Amino acid sequence: MDILKKHYYTMDTIMEEVVQKCENLLLYCTFNRKVKNCVHIFNLIKTVEGHCCTFNYAALNDVAENPLLPHDETLEYYDDEETDDEVLGPIIATSESGRTSGLTVVFNVEPEDYPSWSTVANYGATILISDPNDFPETSVKDKYVTTGTSVDIKVEPKVYQSESDLRHVVPSRRACWFHDEVTLEHTDRYSYETCITECTMNNFIQFCGCTPYKYPRDGSRRFCELADLPCMHNLTVYGKGVPCDPPCYVECRDKGYSIAENTVPFLADDFPANVTSGRPLNSIASIKVYFRKSTCNCYKLTLLMDVNYFIATYGGVLSLSFGASLLTIVELLYLFISYLVQRFSKYFDCYQ
Repeated sequence: MDILKKHYYTMDTIMEEVVQKCENLLLYCTFNRKVKNCVHIFNLIKTVEGHCCTFNYAALNDVAENPLLPHDETLEYYDDEETDDEVLGPIIATSESGRTSGLTVVFNVEPEDYPSWSTVANYGATILISDPNDFPETSVKDKYVTTGTSVDIKVEPKVYQSESDLRHVVPSRRACWFHDEVTLEHTDRYSYETCITECTMNNFIQFCGCTPYKYPRDGSRRFCELADLPCMHNLTVYGKGVPCDPPCYVECRDKGYSIAENTVPFLADDFPANVTSGRPLNSIASIKVYFRKSTCNCYKLTLLMDVNYFIATYGGVLSLSFGASLLTIVELLYLFISYLVQRFSKYFDCYQ
């Protein structure tokens, strides 16, 4: 490391140098059936898997003082015929669904770059699906795509909403945060995933004095080097770390994703001739990522005001206990009235 540092190399720059360049990996890209320049819609960022070429990433920035997005809303731009690739925002949105929509990418993993002694069983690429506003670490769906195949990744989103009245309930009771209630170091927009990431980074700093290179850079912190590997291993395998401060609750308003996939052999006829010409088909692959259907499930968290809310020490309770108690009272009252009716009906029959 001393020799490398003399040549202005760090763990961060070394890993960025050895990774495959996006312009070499990505051969052909379309979005909603329109051909796109891959370099304009993909960026090289860090993920839990290391450096990756990413589409629609708008989460953590490497510089804490310069958040990529404002805290109020994400910046989404719907793709249309007049939109130029170079002026598209950080998130390209679509209202379409089905196999003819979404993102299509043909990529070349360059298997000839692997040494003869490589222990890799087969060549391919790992596809990560995550919320564009979160660092790809905590909530990530992944799919490994091998060369010579074409994979359809069908995405189904889930939307979680909460009424603004929930802000009056203490976070420990509602167990969620709104985006503007907590200030994080690397973004102004709170998310559960970002909170977990920063908590993990703080644990590495406290116990090892460094953070792994895969996390966003911070000028005041150094990246872990080869000499720090024993400490990193012990913390990852055996250490529990310190509790997160603030506690990492889920977001009161959030999106989640589930995926399903189909895999078929790669067919060169499905793409322009210049994309596959001169390249062996056992070195390239393709993916299609799109919304499976035009609708999605939406879950809403509401505040139920009841007697327990006023009994609790001004904190507020999200509970169904009062409803259950009311139901029990009605049932007991019904049984008591039924008993009286049966009892007095006997006397009435005797009097007749």
